[in-house]
Amino acid sequence: MIKKDRLVENFLDMVKISSPSKNERAMGDYLLKILKELGLEVREDNAGEVNGGNCGNIIGILRAPGKKRLLFSAHMDTVVPCEKVVPVIENDIIKSDGTSILGGDDKGGIAAIIEMLRVIKENNLDHPEIVVVFSMGEEIGLLGSKSFDINSYGVDFGFILDSSGKPGKIITKAPSAARGKITIIGKPAHAGISPENGINALTVAAHAITKIKLGRIDAETTSNIGVVKGGQATNIVMPSIELDYEARSLSNEKLNTLINETFDIFQKVCNEFGAILENNVKIEYPGFSLEDCEEIVKIVKTACEKVGIKSETASSGGGSDTNIYNSKGVKSVNLAVGMTKVHTLEEYIEIKDLVDLSKILVEIVKG
Repeated sequence: MIKKDRLVENFLDMVKISSPSKNERAMGDYLLKILKELGLEVREDNAGEVNGGNCGNIIGILRAPGKKRLLFSAHMDTVVPCEKVVPVIENDIIKSDGTSILGGDDKGGIAAIIEMLRVIKENNLDHPEIVVVFSMGEEIGLLGSKSFDINSYGVDFGFILDSSGKPGKIITKAPSAARGKITIIGKPAHAGISPENGINALTVAAHAITKIKLGRIDAETTSNIGVVKGGQATNIVMPSIELDYEARSLSNEKLNTLINETFDIFQKVCNEFGAILENNVKIEYPGFSLEDCEEIVKIVKTACEKVGIKSETASSGGGSDTNIYNSKGVKSVNLAVGMTKVHTLEEYIEIKDLVDLSKILVEIVKG
């Protein structure tokens, strides 16, 4: 039932549409048109307005009164560079020409959802009530899903299409994440005339960094300082420094312990040097954990079995809209799309994976 050429053509059309975070308008208009043509009830919420973007979440509903209501979701935004994507097909693999990302993250997920809807309509398949959400601002903090009022739609289960790996991989566990800035305020002084009168913020940060835990803490927990900003000139004792920090863990207890330990160390070192510590690190999104015996997991595994695709459950080190929907009380899983080397110029996706994912979605709705 899956029409491979149509699926690929749709995917190619979408990756050519530039849609960086908070600038998804062109992509949103494209999807509004398709969903309307397919006969769904279509609307756009105010997530763009709330988050400073030019497009809200695009929502479509395919009615089936009295039946279970399933959510299928993928995000519209991509990382940069995505201004002029030129897709290339070689040996049944789609990639960019090397000057940009491809955008399979997450337009591969969107393409599979659209193909699923087309198969339902043209084959007049019996189906549950379907809510489709194409979210904005996922790449910069899951903004669209945080703003989406999922509880007003009465969704029973959510299937989010936003994981790397081969179709059949089911993400049932993902970490909580904390993120923000740690700022150390020292004291400026002339570096050549009176450095002893200053407090070098970099020195303070360096002493603290040697004491905190960074990198892989254990199998469930990571910690990282990814961006450092500070200084004015070489002849000025650095007056302040700003560290972009994040920590993740599948265990909320471990995450809270790590964050508290990190802040305590920074505060102690700042006190020793007479510097001031400011931090706005906070929980950005909660984690989730589903057991293999859950009904939603069984639904996906059964669908995979029907189309001859091996399924497996796995945990992820990254966050997605799945985290947010689970935190709002809707049991959701993140399904692998097949996208590979995402967020790089070497990103690619196999056509077979797009087809296999679409097959899985059709079987999920057929039940």
